[in-house]
Amino acid sequence: MKSQIEDKFRWYVLIAMLYFIYVLLMHKWGHQGDMTFWMNWSKYIFTHGITHIYELENCNYLPAYLYVLWLHTHIQGNFQDIGDNLYTIKYFTLLFDFGAAYFAVYFVPTMRDKIFYFFVLLLNAAFIYNTAFWGQVDAIYTCFGFVALIMAIKNRTVISIICLALALNFKLQALVFVPIITMILCFHLLQHKSYKKILIGILCAIVLQIFILLPFILHHQLPKVIAVITNAVGFYNFPTLGAFNFWSFMLPNVSIEGMYQISDNVKFGSLTYHQIGLLLFFVLSFAALFPFLHFMYKQSFITKDIQFPIKNIFLITALCSLNFYFFNTQMHERYVHPAIVLIATYSFLSKRYGIFLILSIAYFLNLERICWYLHLHNETYLNGLLFKPRLIAALYLFVILQSYYYLYFDKSKQETDISLA
Repeated sequence: MKSQIEDKFRWYVLIAMLYFIYVLLMHKWGHQGDMTFWMNWSKYIFTHGITHIYELENCNYLPAYLYVLWLHTHIQGNFQDIGDNLYTIKYFTLLFDFGAAYFAVYFVPTMRDKIFYFFVLLLNAAFIYNTAFWGQVDAIYTCFGFVALIMAIKNRTVISIICLALALNFKLQALVFVPIITMILCFHLLQHKSYKKILIGILCAIVLQIFILLPFILHHQLPKVIAVITNAVGFYNFPTLGAFNFWSFMLPNVSIEGMYQISDNVKFGSLTYHQIGLLLFFVLSFAALFPFLHFMYKQSFITKDIQFPIKNIFLITALCSLNFYFFNTQMHERYVHPAIVLIATYSFLSKRYGIFLILSIAYFLNLERICWYLHLHNETYLNGLLFKPRLIAALYLFVILQSYYYLYFDKSKQETDISLA
């Protein structure tokens, strides 16, 4: 017991050391477009207050992250420092990368493996690129959604619902966590009749939502917040926005920039590109969720003597995230970010590392081709084989197909497997 406490203490020391190393080495800028948005929004918030931010037509982020910008601007205190120190906002987002990595090893049985896998994830360039180099904030909703999933598995219903609500308040892309979390909570409800937990969780989420929106309500800005939510789909109605996915196969002769000249309302047969993407996403996501639905049915109505591998819950959620990214139109390259931590968690529990490695390569190449952090953006580099959209899309497709194979056909078990029962 004393040895475990000492090992955990050493781990926490290493976590703190690695965090401060990343802070010291943090890239002082990021993606030009996104960082410019953060700067302009921050200065507007500093001048006019957060409740007036939606007067800027290009502000299409939900209030939760705008509160982060508000806090950052008040820490800086003046226009000059807001601009000079804008990159320090990454320090906050980086905490959620560390949080997601910490929970990715939650079910790993031994402390030695926990520490090893934790550093495997945080030393993965693909995993930290989005925060440390790009300057985006997908790590925040990913962490909250991921913690909500783990808390649902552990039957911590109230915490799960609150974390899921927080995730959705940062970005609506957190919707990929909703189906499986809802199903797990329903499973626990059927098994334990925990109606009180569900009601308390929902009530807490409602109170949290009112608290987040209250300043906008008091300043009569709620319609603008609602407009941001309702206009999230269709804000950029292109086949892709830098995502190398199904549409790189569907429209193989269209350049990255050329995608911005095509509307996803173009018809292929009787359906638009947008409708085709949605149809594929829903059908294949149902295929991913079906094994857990089948388990719930058998456990509730046929026999109580069955179990469901927890590692497969992470694989199912990863497939929902990958399907969302790969088949839908209007996808940014960053929207696959939750799949990285989910596939990593599955790999750590199943000892199958191939799909994690391939997904990391694909994600890194996709981000680098759009952001150019390595500063090798000459014609040879950008147009080389490694950065061909169809090749990167093929890597994503391989991960998806291999994941379905593991979910449906690979029934091998390990001594360390943990099950939901």
